Amino acid sequence: MVNTQSSQPLTVLIVEPFETIRTMIANVLNQLSNIVIIQSSNASDALEKLEYNDIGLIIAEWQLPTLSGIEFLKKVRTNTRTAKIPFVMTSATIEQSHVVQAIQCGVSEYVVKPFSSKILKSRLQRALTKPVRPCKEAPESTESTEQNNDLHVLIVDDVADNIKIISDILRKDYKIKAALNGKKALQICAKDPQPDIILLDIMMPDMDGLEVCRRLKDDPSTQHITVIFLSALEQTEHIVKGLELGAVDYITKPANPAIVKSRVQAHCRSIESNRLMRAQIDTMLENARLRDEFDSVNQTELVKPVADIKHSTSQLAANLHEPEKAQQYIDFIQQSCAALQLHVDSTASLNKIERKEYQFKPQKQNFTTVLKDALGHVSEIVKRKQIKVHNTENTDCHFNGEYAITHALLTHLLKNALEGTRSDPSIQLSATQNDKYMVFKIHNPDPVPEPIRGQFFDKFVTYGKPDHAGIGTYTAKLLTEIQGGFIEYRTDDNLGTEVFVSLPLA
Repeated sequence: MVNTQSSQPLTVLIVEPFETIRTMIANVLNQLSNIVIIQSSNASDALEKLEYNDIGLIIAEWQLPTLSGIEFLKKVRTNTRTAKIPFVMTSATIEQSHVVQAIQCGVSEYVVKPFSSKILKSRLQRALTKPVRPCKEAPESTESTEQNNDLHVLIVDDVADNIKIISDILRKDYKIKAALNGKKALQICAKDPQPDIILLDIMMPDMDGLEVCRRLKDDPSTQHITVIFLSALEQTEHIVKGLELGAVDYITKPANPAIVKSRVQAHCRSIESNRLMRAQIDTMLENARLRDEFDSVNQTELVKPVADIKHSTSQLAANLHEPEKAQQYIDFIQQSCAALQLHVDSTASLNKIERKEYQFKPQKQNFTTVLKDALGHVSEIVKRKQIKVHNTENTDCHFNGEYAITHALLTHLLKNALEGTRSDPSIQLSATQNDKYMVFKIHNPDPVPEPIRGQFFDKFVTYGKPDHAGIGTYTAKLLTEIQGGFIEYRTDDNLGTEVFVSLPLA
């Protein structure tokens, strides 16, 4: 699991309030060679030990006395001396909010108790081999993660005093709604936000609780709502009927506060568990979609440059004795490598922008320099398609932004214009400035195809280019907007297409 060939032992700090669990973790670690173990029962003591020991791995529980495990993790990650130590969090709960917060704070692995020694070993292996993430914590929620304040409970009873009694028991932990009759209860259930749980009195005039339950369970839009009946002890027959209709539990009246809280809490745990499971499924599907997107983009954007490099290297080897021909292939290889580099850089920037993690660092830029380099990047397309490029940009234009992402967005737009030119092999470029922005314009004599005019800047939109991923204009849009600029276009069947990029002046 660890590098046992190293002469330096790995020092592991275990932070866990219960001695039995510390011992169990230590026993797992003792099966490995070249390990030194330090133990702490709380975070304050652990922070002291971090000051005087060269720790190579931390294993800490979420629920620690005085200072919580997540606060301990934050302190570890925000201290330059300890920021790069792999950190494994253990917890008896799998609340999604806890996991998300731990990930944002830079946890290496999150292990849910109880766990086997095999699971612990595999998680420690991953923690020690993958890069340590920095702390990127989002703003803390104003609501306690220990409460169910986002769960809605509807109390339905024709006696107002009964509603008040139960409301007083639950209102601290849940959002409470009330209804004095079945008709009103159904109206509340039909609107958002729907209640998660209904405490439903069985015996009510006009429409009793059994009828309300039947209607809720017959309606696909409300059948997921958890129903708990409120009943008198002698209503056993009605309780059985209610359970047959789809209710999950019952509470006898008069309501005992402890029983009401425990029953509702038990079913809320089930609701939260289902929510977490749905969130995990959504995350799995989203990850699968992102992998598919990544594979699709790489297949279309990487295959051609790699094939060109492979072909050019073989031609270069065959023409080494002819310097002029050899130089042409060297130039072509360099252009293909630049195309690969552009794709890698654009993808990295795009991913960070989409995750809202991009750190924008603007500086004064000369637009002529950036445009010249971008034109050099697409010179092979210009030469191959024999396109004339008319450039009338103002050489005094400067803007406030980043060279790399501006170079990428211009290259994407130039490639899009050049590859979309069909009727007249020429494009026109110009750059001017107004009071606030430097405005760059690309004119292509051909119009945008009708089917994609409303989706011109959308992701994965392409037309008539089966070997392209359709991310060029989408990428250009995001790279423009991250710099505080904006991008727009207009197209006409007779006048062609004009794309405008506005970037803030320096």
